[in-house]
Order: sequence, then C-alpha cells, then structure tokens
Amino acid sequence: MEGYKGFQSFLFLWGGQLGSLLGSSLTSFALGVYILQKTGSVSNFAITLLCMSIPGLLISPFAGALVDKWNRKGMMLASDCLSGIATLGIFVTLFFSQLQLWHIYTAVIMWSIAGAMQFPAYQAIVAQIVEKKHLGRANGLIQMSDAASSIVAPPIAGILLPFIHLQGILIIDFLSFFLAIFSLLVVKIPPIHASESFRKKQSILIDIKDGIQYLRLNKALLWFLTYFSLANFILGFENVLLQPLILSISNTKSLGFVMSCIGVSMVLGGLVMSAWGGPKRKTRGVFGFGLISSICFTFIWICHSIPVMCIFIFLSFFFLPFGNTCSQVIWQSKVELNIQGRVFALRRMIAMSLMPISYLLSAPLLDHVFTPLMDSHALGGQFLGGWFGVGENGGIRLFLMILGLIWVLTSVILSFHKEIKLLDEDNKLKDSVVPASVS
Repeated sequence: MEGYKGFQSFLFLWGGQLGSLLGSSLTSFALGVYILQKTGSVSNFAITLLCMSIPGLLISPFAGALVDKWNRKGMMLASDCLSGIATLGIFVTLFFSQLQLWHIYTAVIMWSIAGAMQFPAYQAIVAQIVEKKHLGRANGLIQMSDAASSIVAPPIAGILLPFIHLQGILIIDFLSFFLAIFSLLVVKIPPIHASESFRKKQSILIDIKDGIQYLRLNKALLWFLTYFSLANFILGFENVLLQPLILSISNTKSLGFVMSCIGVSMVLGGLVMSAWGGPKRKTRGVFGFGLISSICFTFIWICHSIPVMCIFIFLSFFFLPFGNTCSQVIWQSKVELNIQGRVFALRRMIAMSLMPISYLLSAPLLDHVFTPLMDSHALGGQFLGGWFGVGENGGIRLFLMILGLIWVLTSVILSFHKEIKLLDEDNKLKDSVVPASVS
C-alpha cells in the first residue's frame, strides 16, 4: 500500500510538472517565431538555442551539489519560481516597452539555469518517493511527457498566436507554473538523513569533487555515461542533417510528416514503458533496445522512399524511451540518495555536452569531407553512389550511416562488459567506491 501511495504521489507531482512543461514549450515555440519574424535572422535564433543549453550545462555541477546539500523540494520550488519570474519579465517588458533581443537572451539564460536546478532534484525525488519496482513506469511517464510537449505545444501555439499573440502565450506559461508549485507543496517528500559533517561542508567545490570521484570510481556507471554521450553525439548530427536531407528529396509537407513521426514514436514508446515498467534485467534493456534503435537508425539512410524512411525512423525513436527508462532506473536504484543530486547533474552535463559539438561539426564535415567524397566523379560517388546517391544528399546518407554503425558496434561491445552486467544484481554499489566525505 505504501508503494502504491508513493506512486500516487509521483503521479500528482508529474501532472504538475507536465502542465508547467507544456506551458514552457508554448513559450519556447512562440519566442522562436517572434525572433524569426522580427529579425529574419537564423543566427539570432541559434544564439537563443545556445543561451538555452550552455548556461545550464556550466551550472549543472553546482546545482547538483546544492540539491544534495539543501532541501530538494525547495530546489524545485526555487527553479519554478525563477522560471516564472523570467516569463513574467518578458511579459512586462513586452507590455510596457519594446522587447529587445537581449531581454529574450536574459530570460532564456534564466530558464536554462532553472532547468539545471530542477533536473537533478526531480530525478532524485522520484527515487525517494517511488518504490524500485515502479521506477520503470514512473520514468516511462517522464519520457512520454518530454516527447509529448514537443508534439502538442507547436500546433497549439500556432493556433493561439494569431488570436492571443505572444503576450497571451506568456500568461498561459506563467499560470502553468502554479500547477507545478501546487503539486510540489501538496506532495510529501521524505527527508534524506545526511551526516552533520556533510551538512557543514565549507566548500561547494568539495561536494562537486565528491560527485566526480563517485563517477570516476564507479566504472560501470561511467561506461553507461559514455554510451549515452556517444548516442547523443550521433543524434546531434541527425538533428542538423535530417531536415536538409528530407527537403533535398521531397517537400516541407514530407518534412513535417517525418518530424511528427519522431515525436509520436517517442510518446508511444514512453506510454508503453509506463504501462510495462521494462525488463527485469535493466542493462539488457539499455543495450538490447539501444541495439534495435541503432540498427533501425542505420537502415534509415539507405532508404530513398519517404514512407519507408518513416518506418525505420518510427522504430528507431520508438525504442529510445525504452533504453532511456532502463538507464534511469539503474541510476536511481544504484546511486545512494544523499549523492544523487551531484551525480545526476554531472551525468546530465556530460551526456549533453557533446551535442553542441556535433552541431558545430556537422557543416564542416559534410562540406569538406563527405560531400566531396560522394561527388559523381570521386571514388566514393562511383562505388557507393548507387546506394546513397551523389553530392550532398549522398554525403549526408553515408555520414549518418557510418555513425549508425558505430552506435550498433558500441551497443554490442558494451552489452558483454562484465562490470556493467553486475549492475543487474539487486544491491547498491559497493561502499568502497563512495568518497570518504560522503556518508
């Protein structure tokens, strides 16, 4: 009964966060449209994306340390309040004066910092209130909500913008924060009993060092982190190159269909995982479903028909939430509660830090390596042009297929790793790997 109550508490908390997430996604889409319409500059839009990602990554280690040092519910409340203040600031500026780009950049940086504070606190609270046997279902719902917001928010915002304009979207977003705050205030979260020496640490840098040391000594978790960092690195290239590939062989209608296919598949995958909970042996789930995703990802790029491509895209992204959920359960089950904030924050920072690099490398690698290689008169174009096509189209396909094969190979190799297999044992990590300063 206690485990059921814990899952009920999670559902209440999750519902509030989902409402807030949808509101924030509406604002994110509306601001992107506002920037492109007012300035006509893709560069300004790209700067907004950088403001959303880089500050959060830089502050993640500090946020994680504070999550372990302070009250986690308080951290989430502070995060929601900071986001609400940024949203309100944009609204007031837009209402009383002329909204400038630096106003938007400032608000986006505040949202990025708030997100860095909320992620480790949210994940650690889920591990506190949900029994281990229900963690798969809980994390499946979280995966689903993340994907659902990317599907639901753009069309709703597109419908509402002509009628209520950006000001109306901002009001909806601001009100949605009250849902998150209300759910946090209602849900009871048990305290974490840490030693007095931990609570009285003089330097937050020591806390961060403990988190780094914990990861360094837990080789299996470090390999897990390496695997997901590589997957994110590969998917970063896909994020940049998929759209020009689709537009080179079809039109914007097909592009919209493909992008919807990605979102719908991830929502359905999250829903299935929330109902199922995942396999008993979670490491097999991570690499088994990762292998399926990577194989389907590899086959996408030899397809020249949009419908056939969509089948492999759907399968690849449908199984991503399965592996992500299994991974999250392992981290929540194996990492001690009083260090989860630091470890989860570092995990997020490392796993996501390679994506901006793949964004920056996409164009140079395509323009200077793969497109010349697949020129109709080049060796690659002559031997592989029948499979991939020639020119930029063929270069994109060859590049992404090579990345897919790397993902497949990594999934197979790590699935046989002895230390990783031990994570399926029903026990916490050995005490010997916990830093001395952590109780």
